[in-house]
Amino acid sequence: MKYRVVALFLGLFAVGFLSAQTTLTDVINEFNAGVEFLNNQEYDGALGHFNQTIALADQVGEEAAEMKTKAEDQIPATYYRQATVFMKRKQYDNAIPFLEKTVEFASLYNNNEEFKDKSLKYLPSLYVLEGNKALKNGGKENALVYFDKALQLNPDLYHAHQGKGLVYKDQEDTENMLAAFAQAKEGARAKGDNETIAEINGVIDAYFNKFILEEMELVDPEDNDYTYVIEACDKALAANNQNPRAYYHLALIKNKMIEYDAAIENALKALEFETDPVWISALYYELGHAYQNTVEYDKACESLKKVSEEPFKSRAEKKMGSIPGCIM
Repeated sequence: MKYRVVALFLGLFAVGFLSAQTTLTDVINEFNAGVEFLNNQEYDGALGHFNQTIALADQVGEEAAEMKTKAEDQIPATYYRQATVFMKRKQYDNAIPFLEKTVEFASLYNNNEEFKDKSLKYLPSLYVLEGNKALKNGGKENALVYFDKALQLNPDLYHAHQGKGLVYKDQEDTENMLAAFAQAKEGARAKGDNETIAEINGVIDAYFNKFILEEMELVDPEDNDYTYVIEACDKALAANNQNPRAYYHLALIKNKMIEYDAAIENALKALEFETDPVWISALYYELGHAYQNTVEYDKACESLKKVSEEPFKSRAEKKMGSIPGCIM
């Protein structure tokens, strides 16, 4: 009697086990559920069903291989569709993870080359956008991560180098800042992007001009030792040899040091690049002063007449009165 009970139990277990086995129909139903979710733009649900389709297909074996391939094909495509929704809304920070997933699974399953290529095309620019956003919000380390990701995909993306330069500037890491900006300018030059080159040079100039002004303020009026100011100007010009404010301060200092020929040389160089009317007036004033002291009165008068902005204009008019034959 005991034996018959055990045998009966084993028989019932076998029947239950067979009825619980996964079939091709189960795989197909799971896949169709995923497609339905996908058509309804319920992407997370769709991905859940497609992943479950793959798991069930593995249980069924060779008979379900085709359905497994179909599910694998849908996964990168679903991630890409999610990404495009966020890109249309300009929610690029949300789009990035789904573009990354598109690339990851298209590579894993060796399918969806079109979506993979599109994702790889979008990602570098989006990384730069998010890097700039992070930098603006004070997230320097996150910004560097984004810029480096962009450069991993596109080493020629010079705006990413520019972004890294801005991070290093804020960190006062001069060496890395200049290296990043040099790469950015090289890339911009290759594209004929003079606007970006000018923008970068402006940042470099402002960075070094700050040190020039600090050193000027520290000069002892009794001592008039301009060694550190000249050193700061030289560093500024080594970083960008078109920095007009560095040339201006050299002209100013050389006039104070009674080195008038050097003052003239630096003032003329500065005038090649200066665009601000007040600073242009300052330069013509220094130029007029230097020419007067080299007894080149015609040039001195001509320079001083070009001073049009205060506080330099009134000073220039006063100085013109001491130059023979110089009349307004």
